[in-house]
Amino acid sequence: MADVTIHSPMTGRVIEVLVSEGDSVSNGDVVVVVESMKMENEIICDYDGTVSAVHVEEDQSVSEGDQLVIVNTD
Repeated sequence: MADVTIHSPMTGRVIEVLVSEGDSVSNGDVVVVVESMKMENEIICDYDGTVSAVHVEEDQSVSEGDQLVIVNTD
């Protein structure tokens, strides 16, 4: 098993966190929604696995490259 980090692709504000530590996720699942320039951007998991850490919370500002979620792949 390997840990994979999902990073923010843009600067913005987290408006929704859809996963918690211990949740199972699949390729294509939305894990976080980031608002940037008045647009909502769904951040998608590209892996199957289990969420091992969530590094953001709702209404938190993020920069491009910030860690959002860590997934332990199956």
